[in-house]
Amino acid sequence: MDWLGMLKKAFGTGILCSFMYHGTLLIMGQPIAIRNVAVFTVVFILLYFVWLFMVSMGKKR
Repeated sequence: MDWLGMLKKAFGTGILCSFMYHGTLLIMGQPIAIRNVAVFTVVFILLYFVWLFMVSMGKKR
């Protein structure tokens, strides 16, 4: 998978996981700040992209 494909996958997964996590918090009645949602989503996307990149580098060797 090329880096653009990994980035697309990271964005999709990050948005989906953020929606599920913060939706669960809303259902439980917890307050949610937009800033926290944005930070969670960006950090998740970056970490998942790094993980995908590292895994793909390991397969090439």
